[in-house]
Amino acid sequence: MKRLLLSATLLLVALPLLAQEAAPKPPAPPRHFYKLTYVLKEFDEGKVVNQRSFVLTVATGERPEWHMRAGSRIPIGGNDVKSIDVGVNLDTTLLDAPDGLLLQTTADISSAGDGATGSGSAPVIRQIRTIAMATIQPNKPSLLFAIDDPASRHRFELEVTAVPQK
Repeated sequence: MKRLLLSATLLLVALPLLAQEAAPKPPAPPRHFYKLTYVLKEFDEGKVVNQRSFVLTVATGERPEWHMRAGSRIPIGGNDVKSIDVGVNLDTTLLDAPDGLLLQTTADISSAGDGATGSGSAPVIRQIRTIAMATIQPNKPSLLFAIDDPASRHRFELEVTAVPQK
């Protein structure tokens, strides 16, 4: 009786497992490669006073986010060996979309203030941070954001162009 009960229990547990077929894996999404050229412009009263380009090659459908860092390490504090990073940080996600490319970019732009100091000998750090999402067209420049620096008369604009790569 115990054997019959054990055999029936095992059969009940095993039947659903045997009935299940291995689910087919969905096909991997196609990968398309793009060279993203970001152009960061800084304006003072409508005149371009600084312009920098940042180029990054990415693939859609491969990994969720791409990162680029450009800047300097500035020592802060008195006798402590502390420092902060300033410059341009770009974090990008690029996906294929029916009407173009879906691009999300987090931009973090920082710099040490001109001769201004905060408490002690630490410099004042100016920072602009934004998250921009846009549908862009390959080979066409797209303005992601324009933002005014609240501490000056400067304006920053970030533009991107996605060029297909083979």
